[in-house]
Amino acid sequence: MDTSPLSPPVITSEVVNNCGDCALQGSRLYYANSYDNGTLYSMNTDGSDNRKLNDDWTPWFYVSGDRIYYQNGEDGKIYAMNTDGSGQQKLSDDNSGNINVTGDRIYYSNTDDDFTLYSMNTDGSDRKKLNGDNPLYMNVVGDRIYYSGNLSGSKGIYSVKTDGTDRIKLTDDSPYRMTVADGWVYYNNEDDDTKLYAIRTDGSDRHKLTDDSGLNINVVDNRIYYTNGNDNKIYSINTDGSDRKPLSNDTAEWLVVGGSRIYYTITGANIYYMNIDGGDKRLLADLRSGVYKDVTYEISASLRKDMPKYRFTATGMTQGADEWVAGYIMGLEVFDEKGRSLLAADFSQTVLDEVIGNDAYNIMMDTMGLHVTDINFDGYKDVIILNSFGGAHANTWYDGWLWNPETWLFVKAESFTDICNPALDPEKKCIYSTGGSGAGNRGWNIYQFIDGEFKVTNSLSYNEANGDYYFQEQKLVNGEMEIVRDDVIEGGSFDDALSVAGYINDDLWQLDNPRWYGVGGHQADQWLE
Repeated sequence: MDTSPLSPPVITSEVVNNCGDCALQGSRLYYANSYDNGTLYSMNTDGSDNRKLNDDWTPWFYVSGDRIYYQNGEDGKIYAMNTDGSGQQKLSDDNSGNINVTGDRIYYSNTDDDFTLYSMNTDGSDRKKLNGDNPLYMNVVGDRIYYSGNLSGSKGIYSVKTDGTDRIKLTDDSPYRMTVADGWVYYNNEDDDTKLYAIRTDGSDRHKLTDDSGLNINVVDNRIYYTNGNDNKIYSINTDGSDRKPLSNDTAEWLVVGGSRIYYTITGANIYYMNIDGGDKRLLADLRSGVYKDVTYEISASLRKDMPKYRFTATGMTQGADEWVAGYIMGLEVFDEKGRSLLAADFSQTVLDEVIGNDAYNIMMDTMGLHVTDINFDGYKDVIILNSFGGAHANTWYDGWLWNPETWLFVKAESFTDICNPALDPEKKCIYSTGGSGAGNRGWNIYQFIDGEFKVTNSLSYNEANGDYYFQEQKLVNGEMEIVRDDVIEGGSFDDALSVAGYINDDLWQLDNPRWYGVGGHQADQWLE
């Protein structure tokens, strides 16, 4: 990749409204930095002078002249500031989205009023409701607003004057994103697998341009630049649908076209540039630089009382101080008493242009879930480390390696990774598990180590319908799970239903025992020792 200095580009579009993700104006590129809590940055189009403009999470913004108008993601309100970040002020108490600016008016969706269409002056005065529609996405061009009516249930693309009058329906198609340029509306048609379509701004001459799924649509000089959702690569095509060309094998989280260049990010980790013909790709900015901090956690432990102590070292990367921001566990090494390597596990992987590892919330990155403990109950301690700790339900899964006393080596226990929120019971030689994906816990499992694998020996699941609870219990019999009990508990609360069914005090399940933890974290450490 060429990293030689760039000459300044010629920017033909004063403002490119690119779904509120990024913008080009003059020789400056504006973008929300996902590696700094989504705050707004700008830099020169040669990659120099990358600077932070605000401290607000900025999910949507619009650059117009020497001002930036943006949605503050912390409170949802519309703010404005100068393009150098100075002069920040709140313009409205409305929760907002879809911010567009034309002349001295701001057009937006007011989420406090069911996402309906509003406008106000750029100083926040003269706030007006324009109509009762709820646009999913809109584009203001000249004296008309073009928008999708999907959110209001009014399927189709509509056009209305900027004063709210003369509402016209252009088509019944359902677009998600659209761009208006030179008398045409270009959009991805959700009624046809998000394929790229065009229609005149008066509603005539609707036609499909390509079978590609068109995302991140930019129209410059009779050419459409877009990410193809079918293969996640960057393409261009003439506005009449001819001369379709693949430009890059990269995908784009956002892209913006100015002059002879395309600026884009793949994952938010880096910003790139390439020519509009796909050539001369260059790295403009590495946004991860300095963001992550390397962390190490090390313990010494014996696998059995008569064995020497081994050294267990976990490595990872953390981002920021927020406990619920994800870090990455990058590796695990184990050394014997003479410093010889017994285990070297590398969790790093390259996803698109970003190197990551096993994801875990920062609250667990101090230890990375590293435990030296006997998970197969053979009298020798094994080693486990977090495979994943994240998501809305904060469940935990672990990778585990079993100690083989015959070979004096650790062997990966693939089946242990399937156990969600494990709790060890050395006395009964079993592992309790609950949690998983979905809106809530839908069951409980008990695992045992059988024939070299961790297998479910008992399971309990439930469903709720019309206020009644349906419980089903299964047991491993001759290698197959068989239903051993079906119960229906009518009415009452879920806890009452468990009690009536007998699963609270049952010797096997004891579902009021805290070992059935549904949320991971250090409170679960006691069940892994």
